[in-house]
Parts: sequence; C-alpha cells; structure tokens
Amino acid sequence: MQNPADHLKRIILMTILALGGVSTAAGWALMESLGLSSPVLCLVFGLSLVFHPVMFLITWRRMLPLRVVDICCLLFASSICSACMALRLYSPTYGASIDLQPLYLWIPVIYVLAFTLTGHQSGLRLSLRIFALFVAVSLPYLVLHFDQPYGNFTIQMHLVSAVLIASLYFFSSYQHRLQLAQLTVDEMARLANTDDLTKLANRRWISETIKSELVRFGRYGHTFSIILIDIDHFKAVNDRYGHAVGDQTLVALAARATEALRDVDMLGRWGGEEFIVLMLETGFEQALDKARALCAKVAATPLVGEHTVSISCGVTSVRAGDSADSLLQRADQALYAAKHGGRNRAEGSQAS
Repeated sequence: MQNPADHLKRIILMTILALGGVSTAAGWALMESLGLSSPVLCLVFGLSLVFHPVMFLITWRRMLPLRVVDICCLLFASSICSACMALRLYSPTYGASIDLQPLYLWIPVIYVLAFTLTGHQSGLRLSLRIFALFVAVSLPYLVLHFDQPYGNFTIQMHLVSAVLIASLYFFSSYQHRLQLAQLTVDEMARLANTDDLTKLANRRWISETIKSELVRFGRYGHTFSIILIDIDHFKAVNDRYGHAVGDQTLVALAARATEALRDVDMLGRWGGEEFIVLMLETGFEQALDKARALCAKVAATPLVGEHTVSISCGVTSVRAGDSADSLLQRADQALYAAKHGGRNRAEGSQAS
C-alpha cells in the first residue's frame, strides 16, 4: 500500500517539474523575442527542457525512488549554476550574456532544498559538497582577479552561503531533536497503555476508556457492552507445560480473539489470564452472541501446539446509573456463572 505522504510528495514534485518546464520554455521564448539570447543560454534552456520532462516521466512512472529524484534535481541545478559561474568568470566571450547577480540569488535556494528534500545529516553533507563545488569553481578567479568586478560579490555570496548552511543545520538539528522527543513521548504513552506480553491495551487504558464511554452514554445515550474473558484451567496449563507455554497461550488467544472481533471493538488484557472486550454501539444480545461465537472459535482448534484450551465469558451492557465498578461487577458475576455452569460458555447479566 502506498504511503500517503510519499504520494503527496510525488504530486508536488511532478507539479514543480511541470511548472519548471513551462517557465523554462516561456523564458527562452521571451529571451529570443527580445534578442537577448546566446548560444550558452540556448544550451542551458535546452538542457532544462530535456531534464524537466524526463524527470517528470521518471517520477510519474515511479522508475526511481523519490530520494534519488530529489538528489538528481539538486545536482542538475548545482551543475547548471556552477557551469554558468565558470563561463562568466573565465570565459567572457561565451559567458557575456550570463548575469551573475541573479544566478547568485538562486544558489541559496539550492541549500534550502538540500535540507528540505533530504534528511538531517544528509542535508548537511550534500550542502557542504555543493558549497565546495562553487568555491572550487570560483577560487582561481578570486586568487588571481580579486579586484575584478565580480570578486567581492562572489566572496559575499560564499559567506552568505556558509552562514545559511550553518543556520539551516541549526534549525534542522532542532527540528530533528524535537521529532525524537515527540517520538519518545509517544512511545512512553504507548508503553504506559499497553500490556507487555500480548501488546493489547492494558487494564489502565481499558478502565479509562470505559469511564469515557460511560460519560458518552450519560450525555448522548451511546450504548456499549463488555465481555469479560477467562481461560479455563489456565493454572493447569502452567503447571503441566510451563510458564513459557502459558505465555504463548495468552498471546495466541489475544490474536485469535482479535480475528473474531470488529475493528471498532477494543480487546485488552485485564490481568493474569483474564481479557476484556469493549464493544461500542452494541446491545446485550449482540454481545452475548459474539461471546458465544468467541468461545466456539477458541475451543475449535489448539492455540499452541496440540494443546486445546477453552474460555468462559461474562457479558453485560451499560444501563442508567452505572459506574465502572457496577458494570464490571455484573460482568464478573456473569463470568462466575459461566464457570459454575461448566465452563467453555458465555453467560450474561442483562441490563434492565
């Protein structure tokens, strides 16, 4: 399945490439109409008119990863700028039509894109390489012709570029640390609400959710039911096969119960060998039918190896005046009735 963020980035990149191709064609036509064109500018425009449609097609057909396309675009822009700089500084005959001032204004954009399109560290490495390229191209001119018209302007461009790269790295580093901090907070919240063994919601999270649903029921009348699940004779499983098999049984039960439930149902580990299901917008009879089906599904085939286990379920639905304690107490009483009635069954305490 395609990542929505990658799809959006692909659309944006295709739009930029299309606009770049159109603007290049329009600029070339305008230069020709004004008589300002030259062989060098024609070559630059021609290369751009080839590059943009080719990269558009590659992006559209997904022939290369987006990261590779991004780097190709940056390298193309850097190559064009460095070539134009070299021609203007060292070959006045061919570079006479190239104005360095507008060209130098575009160079900082390359550094911004390098950090925007790539990662934190890779943006710095790529920017420094591009910066080294521009310095290498202009260095002989600065050493031999420092007093020439473009000497001071070129030095200022390099100084501004260095400050820009440092600033971009600082802000990128800050953003990177902020993202890591957010991931840490999210991970801590997830761990606080997740059972380590089964990776289901833990008792704390289920309890908070039940309280929230009780508020919704009181305000809007949204009914819900709960199923309290207990593995029959689980102690015998641990005693006979060991706690490792017992843990595997808990994990396997969590997986099988998840398969049998709806996406909107919340399955959690209540503690020990007990599980709980919170079924939103579900009445008592529907929940009882689901619990009976769940008992049959668990007992039908072994959970771990050749060892078959069964479960007992207690079912209840919310009613007016309920608290979390009263609701869970009814579910526990129904579970006790299922155990007392022979296990491998579901019993309910119907709301009145």
